[in-house]
Amino acid sequence: MSAERGVLRRRVGAIVCGIAGIALISNSAAATEFYAGKTIRMIVGFGPASAYALYGQLAARHLGRFIPGNPNVVVAYMPGAGGINALNYLSEVAPRDGTVITVPTQDIASRPLLGKQGVRYDPARFNYIGRAAANVPVHMVWHTTPIRSFEDVKRHEVITGADNSRGTHADLPRAQNFLLGTRWKVITGYGDDTRLAMTRGETQAGVIAATLFNGQFKSWLDEGVVRIIVQYADFRHSTFPDVPTILDVAGTEEAKAVFKFLVSVSTTGRFYAAPPGVPAERVAILRKAFTAMINDPAFKADAEQRGADLLPMSGEELATYVADVIRTPPDIVRKANDAIAAR
Repeated sequence: MSAERGVLRRRVGAIVCGIAGIALISNSAAATEFYAGKTIRMIVGFGPASAYALYGQLAARHLGRFIPGNPNVVVAYMPGAGGINALNYLSEVAPRDGTVITVPTQDIASRPLLGKQGVRYDPARFNYIGRAAANVPVHMVWHTTPIRSFEDVKRHEVITGADNSRGTHADLPRAQNFLLGTRWKVITGYGDDTRLAMTRGETQAGVIAATLFNGQFKSWLDEGVVRIIVQYADFRHSTFPDVPTILDVAGTEEAKAVFKFLVSVSTTGRFYAAPPGVPAERVAILRKAFTAMINDPAFKADAEQRGADLLPMSGEELATYVADVIRTPPDIVRKANDAIAAR
């Protein structure tokens, strides 16, 4: 009797495996049939010279090779309102069939919570495909200042240049003054000239992406022209393993929670998402294609040649991270708003 049961189990197992195999083949065939001959639009909410465009262009060149049916992928620029126009378009107008993807603004989750005007999208409803890279800013000080560590900024006034009146360059120093007692003096309006302002002696500090010290500004580190005193992220970038993050120096649990919320944009970084309502099987196809692309040698070589940093995160992990940001307690969000509004 036991031998007969064993035979039966093996037959049932074979049948189950066969059905599963047929289902996989069927799903793959359906995906191929859907995407074959189609064009996927990669929406970028900024101009063609932006960092967001760089990652959109990379995916446009490579992603289609890993999607069944090998659809063409083209970049479509939709600048305006700091990326909000593109996200509103995806939320309200874009097809929900897997033929539209976006490289969203990195503050997709925090911006609605901070009450930014013009937001009509819900970040919880987007389908997150995967992150290509984090975007970790660091604060550098010019070598002529007396600043050797973050604590020194509490003892000495330091003039730091900012590209605009709001955003990382201005908001985070102001939040530190408000919550931690630092003495940053923020001078705004430099646009892309914050680094040049230091060389001209107009400012003493500035915020810059950590990855730029692997290439364009590597000589500044090698020659001791600048010192890096803090990173604006909830993890340490591999380029600066010994430099503290703002969470490391925040002190109180409340301050840590505020800065964790404010620097969440560094972790979301440069990523890809599909509109709300895309069928789950299409989202799965896009996530699988993203994973294959991000591990592809040709893609990596192209990214390196273009100077695009890679620090990938899966779509599932990214969706979990965004959901955590969205769940930030209202009192922490209010405190963050108060901190960045302080002068």
